[in-house]
Amino acid sequence: MNIQSNQNKCSGFTLVEILISLAIFAGIAFIIGTFMKTIFDYQLLFTQQLTAQQELETTFAAMLPEVRSMVPSALGGYAIAQAATSSLTFFVDADADGIADQVRYFLSGTTLYKGITRPIGNPLVYVGANEIVTEVAHYVVSGAPIFTYFDVNYTGTEAAMTYPLTISGIRLIRVDLTVHDPDKTSPLSSSIEIVPRNLRTNL
Repeated sequence: MNIQSNQNKCSGFTLVEILISLAIFAGIAFIIGTFMKTIFDYQLLFTQQLTAQQELETTFAAMLPEVRSMVPSALGGYAIAQAATSSLTFFVDADADGIADQVRYFLSGTTLYKGITRPIGNPLVYVGANEIVTEVAHYVVSGAPIFTYFDVNYTGTEAAMTYPLTISGIRLIRVDLTVHDPDKTSPLSSSIEIVPRNLRTNL
């Protein structure tokens, strides 16, 4: 009778050990899983931030030489056709064929677009329906000005030009872009100041 009782005790003790082991294993698996998810989330965030940063740098790399090299239109119009807080239209020889093309950067929703219109006909004319539009930046935060304009008096501290703008008075253009995908990344901001060479005076 005593032998049977000892065997039952041993069996019960072994079952408890198994249950404890399973609990410990489950806890360790949970901790490892949580750690791996955290690593994955940080890696994904870093990749998305890097992608957003590269997109901003690519946008500025294209915009800088274009705005800096703006020229009068093929029709003889002023180098800047339109200037607003979320859009800028100007003329530049984008395809190096000796004829000025119309370039338009504009925000629609949360996407910054670039449109190019090449003049056609004789005499030349810019046809809006022929504009080729591409996306250049995504998840752009709207509200704050993307394009800010300064006149000949700007030396680094003076206030921007006020609206309505005198387009012929623009001598420096600042571009501020903030991108934020609310589901994936934290806000990322970058800015650049551009002085169009053909409009340059003392800046």
